Amino acid sequence: MWQLASKYFIRGIFILLPLFITIWMLSFIFSFFDGIFGGFIWLVFGKPMPGVGFIATISIIFLTGYLTHYIFGEKVLRLAEKVLYKVPLVKTIYSSTKQINDVLFLSKDAGGFNKACIVEYPRKGIWSVGFITTEAPQEVSEKTGGEKLLSVFIPNTPTPATGFLIMVPEKDIIMLNMKTEDALKLVVSGGALKPKEIN
Repeated sequence: MWQLASKYFIRGIFILLPLFITIWMLSFIFSFFDGIFGGFIWLVFGKPMPGVGFIATISIIFLTGYLTHYIFGEKVLRLAEKVLYKVPLVKTIYSSTKQINDVLFLSKDAGGFNKACIVEYPRKGIWSVGFITTEAPQEVSEKTGGEKLLSVFIPNTPTPATGFLIMVPEKDIIMLNMKTEDALKLVVSGGALKPKEIN
């Protein structure tokens, strides 16, 4: 009887585990966004108002994207950035984060973060998905034998905004036909979300 009960219990865990994880992730996301302005709303209204902080955060994100699409919004954004760049500690954090964000998600030129590839990293025989950012500095290429090197960003799973920069000989890089978005999905999902096969 105990073995039968254990069997049913374990089966129930496996069936409900995806649902529990989904609920936990949604709860975490909701709490995170709600907490950004939750304290401010509590201070203004004198009592907690669950959900209002979440709505306010999402609205501000949407409004920022909408306004910066136009010249007026871009001017306001540049003005706000100038203010941030004058604050010592904030300037260091913001400028570093912005540079990474621009390279990863906003760069649209040929040397930007738009070429997916695979390289043998961290050792021979193990392949990692990477993104070519640009050619390696000439000094690095010269001091490593004169061979042309490319800078490759290896993103972490599940947070592709962080990772490692490696410089790899061009001949050792295998380019992928998949889109950058598909390659990012592959990395973020830990390989669970595979891109559609390309003929």
